[in-house]
Amino acid sequence: MTTGKPDKSAMSYITDLLYLLAAPIFLPPYLYKILVKKKYRESTKGMLGLNLPRETWNKEPGTRNLWLHAVSVGEVVAGKAVLAEWVKLEPGTRILASTVTETGQQKAREILTEAEAVIYYPLDFTGIVRRFLATYNPQVYIMMETEIWPNFLREAGARGVKIFLANGKLSDRSFSWWMKAGKLFQGTFDAITAACVQTQEDREKFMALLRRPEHILVTGNCKFDSSGSPLTPQEKAEILSRLKITDRSPILVVGSTHPGEEEIILEAWDRARQKVPGLKLILAPRHPERFDAVARLLESRGIVFSRYSNPSLENPDAVLVDAMGVLAKLYGVGDVAVVAGSFVPIGGHNLLEAAVHRVPVLYGPHMHKQPEILKIFKFSSAGKQVEKDELAPALEALFLNEDERRRMGEAGAAAALQNRGSARRTVEFIRSFTEKK
Repeated sequence: MTTGKPDKSAMSYITDLLYLLAAPIFLPPYLYKILVKKKYRESTKGMLGLNLPRETWNKEPGTRNLWLHAVSVGEVVAGKAVLAEWVKLEPGTRILASTVTETGQQKAREILTEAEAVIYYPLDFTGIVRRFLATYNPQVYIMMETEIWPNFLREAGARGVKIFLANGKLSDRSFSWWMKAGKLFQGTFDAITAACVQTQEDREKFMALLRRPEHILVTGNCKFDSSGSPLTPQEKAEILSRLKITDRSPILVVGSTHPGEEEIILEAWDRARQKVPGLKLILAPRHPERFDAVARLLESRGIVFSRYSNPSLENPDAVLVDAMGVLAKLYGVGDVAVVAGSFVPIGGHNLLEAAVHRVPVLYGPHMHKQPEILKIFKFSSAGKQVEKDELAPALEALFLNEDERRRMGEAGAAAALQNRGSARRTVEFIRSFTEKK
């Protein structure tokens, strides 16, 4: 008896054809970045599977292989919390982690200590996906947030892999697209065993896609579990000493800036310095390939600055953070923090890394990728959302009002700490579907 639906293998080849038809649009700019900008060279080799190990990850008796996928830095941070909870309950698990971006890869290699290997995610063509799955032989696959690749999910499901979504979220635009395009990618959502999502709104969207409401649980945002802990006075003193900031000037820390945001930040900082004498700036661009460009911008404005990698100046006006993996701690030496990716239409970044240090947090109008965190911060008055022309007055008001800085900082830290537990709920829910036979 036939159902009239194409089998999963046929659907995978149909998806391959769709990818090939789209290649003339996406391939030229990608090749330009590889050949001219010298970006994506490492990740492209990894995604094509050119450096796969010769030995396969055979399933050892009494254990299983788990593959966690996190596209970039934010998802890696959330994934850290999930892996930490998993190994508490199942310490013998052999863990593989993957990312798409090179910044995510660097972050994963730094913090995902539970993983035996960190690789780049396979390009979603059937042949490549099958080689990766045959090499790493996962029994459990966990994808963070919304990393939905049709061929991978169908092929993994066909091999009997238990597939889970963790920290799941779906924008209205993405939901609308998947609802319309679902017939082109049949079997994609059927392959997902269960989903842990951030909000009730996310649950309603995934109920429409998975059609199995009992397999979808609202667990909250795992980023709350990875927000770290505040610096000790000794740690703070050591960081300031390393940066050669020996005076007691107030400090503004700005994290994860994107193109167009440094100009906004520098204008606001210049204005604020007129009323806040000696105000220093620690500025961390989001992507390492932009470090030199931001350095040139600082030079063009006559700013006396040093680089984090080479702090050669005594008490510089500004420090350019040209290193990855250090921002979360640097927030702790600030008196006020600005979390960027929010003054241009990026969607915002993690407010919790700054808030956990009891540092008041400002952020811009574009926070659509952080809806749950934004909702909590607004409800508890734990931060302040401002337009770009409001940033300078907001900085002045905070730096000139110690009581308000303390109040907002304490509210932010409380919000970060009180909402933890999502990773534990996620792992417990996933494990309820993965009982060993």
